[in-house]
Amino acid sequence: MQSEELERCIDLEILKTEKRRLDIFIALMMFNLLLLMFNMVFFPTTVADTFRDLQSMYVGLYVSSGFIILLVISRLMVSKLVHCDKPLPIGYKIYSIAVESLVPFILLIFVIFHEENAIFLNSPLILLFSLIIIVSALHLNFWISFMSGLIIGLAFSVIVFWTFDNYETGHMVSSLAYYTEGILFVVAGTCAGLVAHELKKRLTSSITIQTERDQIEELFNQQVSSQVVAALKSEDDFGIKAEATVLFLDIRQFTQRVQHFSPEEVNKFQNKFFGPIIECINQNEGFINQLMGDGLMATFPSTSEGHQARAFQAADEVLKKMEMMNDGRVDQIKIGIGIHSGEIVAGNIGTKERQQFSISGVPVILAARLEQLTKEYDSSLLVTSDFYEVVKHLNGEGESLGMVKIKGLDQEVELIKIC
Repeated sequence: MQSEELERCIDLEILKTEKRRLDIFIALMMFNLLLLMFNMVFFPTTVADTFRDLQSMYVGLYVSSGFIILLVISRLMVSKLVHCDKPLPIGYKIYSIAVESLVPFILLIFVIFHEENAIFLNSPLILLFSLIIIVSALHLNFWISFMSGLIIGLAFSVIVFWTFDNYETGHMVSSLAYYTEGILFVVAGTCAGLVAHELKKRLTSSITIQTERDQIEELFNQQVSSQVVAALKSEDDFGIKAEATVLFLDIRQFTQRVQHFSPEEVNKFQNKFFGPIIECINQNEGFINQLMGDGLMATFPSTSEGHQARAFQAADEVLKKMEMMNDGRVDQIKIGIGIHSGEIVAGNIGTKERQQFSISGVPVILAARLEQLTKEYDSSLLVTSDFYEVVKHLNGEGESLGMVKIKGLDQEVELIKIC
């Protein structure tokens, strides 16, 4: 994945986390607002004992409501960016830090000033600043979290200095404890920034790995049935059974033909020869299992009906391609093809360090033996009678060779010579 594309993916993920971050804030502020209203309605005596002037409580309601409105506006801005598929602009990030860090301080300053009581430095409102710093990590940006902690720490220290300088603090702990709290806000912002940096690094790694897997899977999907791909994704070591048709193809006298070729000439000959053949197999929904120097093995899975017909059609097209390639050639290229269908087993074979996807089963063995027997019967295409019964409507000129003992199999098999 290109670095620009990767950055865009990360920006879009940050956009999603920003929505969740704002949802957290809005839900928290709504809860605080409802709790404040609940206390005013059901515990007015306690509220009256806490506040010298109830106007402070009303200002708290107004500021909390205003804060919620600002957060909702931010939420709408982010939703619009999501729909437009655009990343968060730097202006929004600055606005977000300023609003979330400073608005609660406005409320704190007003209450302390109006009540003339430094005890509000111990207010539960202070806990909100810790939450602001924690969720700032969802920006996945070290500097945003660090600046949030720094602004909150400095602002809190300024308020502590102003409060201790102007109001009675006889029943409170030393100002040093509050300055330490301000320093801890800065430390918390730094820690949140480091967490954000680590999260972004892991997210980048995850996106890169997932993209590479998707690319491999897409490539694999072009060659293997979706059933096999699903099994490969679900298990490291597996074996599945499936109906399929197996085709083996071999170039006659390949070694003698290329023995005096240079490596470059051999490669050129293989590409020229196998290119049209692979195209015929792909067009008929087959995939290449093995590609050797002088031949190949292809499988036509039962992803849809007619895998036998598709394999037979591919073989017929290959033979026609060979006729075109041999037209006018003195050194005619001859091939042998063997086809059989049945139940195969697909799976990984090997160790944990090195595994290879493989197809096995009687159809594989039989198709390979048929390809070898094409030399003995001077044939270009041999199939079994069972296979031929399914596809003979495509070519009714098959010639029975009778029952033949196949190496490695107990029972004799009737062979059909197509051409």
